[in-house]
Amino acid sequence: GKKTKHYRRKKEEFKMAASGKHVAVLLAGCGVYDGSECTEAVSMILHLERTGCTFDAFAPNKNQVHTVDHTKGTASEDPARNVMVESARIVRGAIKDVSEFDVSKYDALVIPGGFGAMKNLCTYAIDGADKYEIDAGVKKMIEDSLSSKTVVGLSCVAPMLLPKVKEGLKFTVGKSKGDDFPYAGTCGDATKLGAKHVECDNKGVVIDEENLIVTAPAFMQDTGYWPVFENIGQMVDAVVKMMGQK
Repeated sequence: GKKTKHYRRKKEEFKMAASGKHVAVLLAGCGVYDGSECTEAVSMILHLERTGCTFDAFAPNKNQVHTVDHTKGTASEDPARNVMVESARIVRGAIKDVSEFDVSKYDALVIPGGFGAMKNLCTYAIDGADKYEIDAGVKKMIEDSLSSKTVVGLSCVAPMLLPKVKEGLKFTVGKSKGDDFPYAGTCGDATKLGAKHVECDNKGVVIDEENLIVTAPAFMQDTGYWPVFENIGQMVDAVVKMMGQK
């Protein structure tokens, strides 16, 4: 019907806008509690392809902080697992070391959430807001993107990487109140670190027009898998639109 036709037309428009755009996806392992959130990572890849983008996946070549048994929630440091090796599971083996990232080859950088982003890409989940540090290779990747006006898209808790790169950036990590926002305290931490935090649920995205950053709450709100897939779609659509305007 009319609706389908409109959606198809919209899809074609996005595809044309994104035609030939190449995107870097930064992963942090495989699994919500010690790596990248799998639904968010796969949703990013699917929406990038939906909009006609190609992508390369990257991860730091180092050991994970620990491995979490996802059935029990228990963490073990032995045997050690490598972040890049684990991330390769999500992308059928096609992974590159963050040290290989050359910003001139990419139109955007996108980063899914998951505790791995806050354990392996930075140490926010380990050391807290006052003491956490960002991985040097990851910092360079984001720094290079911001300074070259390469579009950056981040979902869930991943925007907490940003305050360790540049102060005063505008982003969202969800809302500071509500039963379906289990990580509500993160919003206060973002503000404390000098960010311009905007409260947002996972029916929308927040755009920093000046710095070309798009952020989506995704699983910062506990409403199921499909809303996260759709929210990542909104994020990717906004990233694509920004790439087209450059």
